[in-house]
Amino acid sequence: MSGAQQVEEGISRIALRTPTLPPATTTSTLIVGHERLAVIEPGTPHPDEQRRLDSLLDERTAEGARVVAILITHHHADHIGNVAGLRERTGALVYAHPATAARVDFEVDVEVDDGDVLELDRGHALEAMHTPGHAPGHLVYVDRGAKIAYAGDMVAGEGWIMIDPDDDGDMRAYLDSLERMRRIAAKLVPAHGGVIADPKPLIDRYVFHRLEREKKVLTAAGRCERVEDMLPLAYDDTPRQLWPLARRSLEAHLRKLEQDGLVTRSGDRVTRVHGRPGPSRGG
Repeated sequence: MSGAQQVEEGISRIALRTPTLPPATTTSTLIVGHERLAVIEPGTPHPDEQRRLDSLLDERTAEGARVVAILITHHHADHIGNVAGLRERTGALVYAHPATAARVDFEVDVEVDDGDVLELDRGHALEAMHTPGHAPGHLVYVDRGAKIAYAGDMVAGEGWIMIDPDDDGDMRAYLDSLERMRRIAAKLVPAHGGVIADPKPLIDRYVFHRLEREKKVLTAAGRCERVEDMLPLAYDDTPRQLWPLARRSLEAHLRKLEQDGLVTRSGDRVTRVHGRPGPSRGG
């Protein structure tokens, strides 16, 4: 299939330009199945990129295939830019978690929760895994027959994943979801970056990165009272131009530390609670 990477038999990936956060510039779209096709994450809003996907699907429909499902992982703009247009073009049903359905401006036809399975053909069946943290309704789609999982924004092949409390991100839930993902015996296709053949080391690196950052946030809380004064200490390895994003990540860590009983807060003041064990993966 011209323009797409064949990940496994019956699974193709195309990276399409989207308005995502650097260093990423594209969002991966998967086409799964043979006669009954599911399109996972048609995220691009750009007409020229949408035409690339249309061309690939036209090749498949000319061979007798039919798009029956459009699956989205969560509500962020770089993941939903072509959902409504593709549904109008193909007549396929849109699948998403109820928490995602509540956050998008188009109708979701089928609400999906943890463990739900979409049967396609020739052994391809997509099982939904609810993985909140980056977004409340985030889903990972696992094709257990092909041993491929579409990871959405749980991990990335480039850069890191933003946990933004102002957009209902939750650091504790994210770490718990990463732990669940470690048990998937499958390659991962992230939304941003290439296929990850051995995902466990990457997931471990993500968990380690977050817990090391949490230690720095906790240390900063012991030295400063104000949240804004904590930022240069906790993110001293981050370029200053990225501090507005780091400030949102700092808030996510502080909320988890408060849940863990390691800090208390009053307005913009933070107090470290001494004599408690350090950061952990969560509940």
